[in-house]
Amino acid sequence: MEKINCIICENNNTVPFIKLRDRLSKNQETFQLVKCGCGFIYLSPRPDNVEISAYYQYSEYDPHTSCTNNGRNKIYQLVQRFTMQWKHQKITSFYRSGKLLDIGGGKGEFAAYMTSKGWDVVCQDRLTDKLNINTSGDIKLVVDLIEIEDEGCFDVITLWHSLEHIHDIPKLYFQINRLLSPNGILLIAVPNLQAPERSFYSNKWAAFDSPRHLYHFHAGSVISLCEKYKFRVLRKFSLFQDTPYNILLSMLKFNSVHIIKGILIFIYSFFITLLRGPDYSSSILIICRKS
Repeated sequence: MEKINCIICENNNTVPFIKLRDRLSKNQETFQLVKCGCGFIYLSPRPDNVEISAYYQYSEYDPHTSCTNNGRNKIYQLVQRFTMQWKHQKITSFYRSGKLLDIGGGKGEFAAYMTSKGWDVVCQDRLTDKLNINTSGDIKLVVDLIEIEDEGCFDVITLWHSLEHIHDIPKLYFQINRLLSPNGILLIAVPNLQAPERSFYSNKWAAFDSPRHLYHFHAGSVISLCEKYKFRVLRKFSLFQDTPYNILLSMLKFNSVHIIKGILIFIYSFFITLLRGPDYSSSILIICRKS
């Protein structure tokens, strides 16, 4: 286990925030979230870059289960189809086609979708040798970004729910700056600490996902991090489609009572996000460009 300083202000002036258990494990191991003096919340101490691998090996971990046919995953697959179209639309408002790098691409569903739309795609994930990657031979797979030699070659770089998993943030942004073209765009989607449904599920809120989620962002902290590494924010969006998925994963049981409760929470969350905007969505998308 390792202790770290805040990735936003680089100080270690923290107080305990909440203790959590791994939602996928039956053991009693707990993990401490801390709150920095600047307001940022993160996991410390945390498993180091080697130790963390063990926490991704559960068969129930979401990227491993998307091909199963239980109720949760049928809903997930339906939402995912819509989400792919939505992501494609956001990207093509800047570039109709080009070269795209998907960081933390998991099983490669997004990479495969963008390839089918005519994009030249590279998919990076540390677990590419452990997951059943869902990509065609047209997609290049890499484990580490240092494997990509051409600088400034990508029109678009995406991190769909991967920023919160990455240990070495300075190294990540160094590689993004190296690989993104001067006019390229960076898209970052993360769970939002200010999500309306969080208050209903407390420490059972699935987006805490300790210890796999190392950081807990809201719109302001994502923007601060991007500005720190010389990116200016162009747009931000609510990911409405993440709301039902986060609620489903947070439900302790999948029965009629919990389903009705989940539906009511979804309606409440939807209208809060509709009224208050991306800062109060289940997940938030930030689109930025080099300053």
